[in-house]
Amino acid sequence: MRRRIRELDTQILELVAERLKAARRIGSLKRSESAPLRDYTVEAQVMGNAEEVCSRLGIDSHIGRDIAKLLIGAAVAVQSSSDARVYTGAKKRILIVGGNGKMGQWYTRFFNVQGHEVAVNDISGSSPFRMVDDLEKGAAESDIVLLSTPISATSSLLGRVLSAGGDALVMDGCSLKSPIASALKAAAVSGRRVTSIHMMFGPDTMTLADQNMIVCDCGNSAAAEEAASLFTDTCLSIRRMDLDSHDRIMSYLLGMTHAVNIMLFNALVQSGYSYAELSQLASTTFRKQMQTASDVARENPHLYYEIQNLNRHRDAVFGGLQKSLDELRSASFSDNSSSFDGIMEAGSGYFGGSAVE
Repeated sequence: MRRRIRELDTQILELVAERLKAARRIGSLKRSESAPLRDYTVEAQVMGNAEEVCSRLGIDSHIGRDIAKLLIGAAVAVQSSSDARVYTGAKKRILIVGGNGKMGQWYTRFFNVQGHEVAVNDISGSSPFRMVDDLEKGAAESDIVLLSTPISATSSLLGRVLSAGGDALVMDGCSLKSPIASALKAAAVSGRRVTSIHMMFGPDTMTLADQNMIVCDCGNSAAAEEAASLFTDTCLSIRRMDLDSHDRIMSYLLGMTHAVNIMLFNALVQSGYSYAELSQLASTTFRKQMQTASDVARENPHLYYEIQNLNRHRDAVFGGLQKSLDELRSASFSDNSSSFDGIMEAGSGYFGGSAVE
């Protein structure tokens, strides 16, 4: 039976190799016909087909989705020798402010392969897309302006874009909204088409399956729906949220989770043990946690500082973390396990007693 499993594994990998050959041929056809590298509609169809086949065969759908995501990522990798496209037909003129940043580059690639005319405004670097030095002029001549800029810089840039006139759909991609919320609401009241979006993934994301996007209505529901419509043909899960609720939820989804991992690797740095030493003896839990902590440690320090520093709900987050640490310390040092058991049972109940997806 083990020999049979090895044979099946070999057959699976041979089929993967065949699929990659087909993907490489498709990549050549895309380049010859000036077609986009990424087709997010097809990506959604591949994921749907994987779930359908799993259902028919009695296999857990998560297995099919995980395999499909790996195959999509591998196909993109073998086709990635060219991102260029020559467009025909209707398209939007989209200006990405901060388009040379990591997330800005993700937006430029996404909108480019979706068929839009992309331009970039940035204080540094070069871009394969048309560079626009005059922000106000570029904004006035665009159909859509997306601010993919540091949180602390976005307020002034938003003011400049709005003062430029024109009828562009203006939106930001900030991780926190409170520094610009009042300006967005005022612009909506004055009749401007403004909204706010937040991609809940990083710029290195290969596939959009199982990823979330948040759209905040700033007072112009039509603008919010227009922004959402730019992403509806993808695998993204598009979530609507009230602008005023965004930062409180992000204080837990981002602020607290970042803080926990930063505290963890900061404590390890001070422990006297090197990561290499600990890894040699690592448990399953340690390996899982180190994967997340190492990802956080390699992120943009300024962005992560702003997510902590500029969130008006930070006191509640750090107060909650301190309270939890005090309770855990007290329960762990107690001669009676009842408090510790209670903390564990409450956690199991919070997650529904099952593994987190």
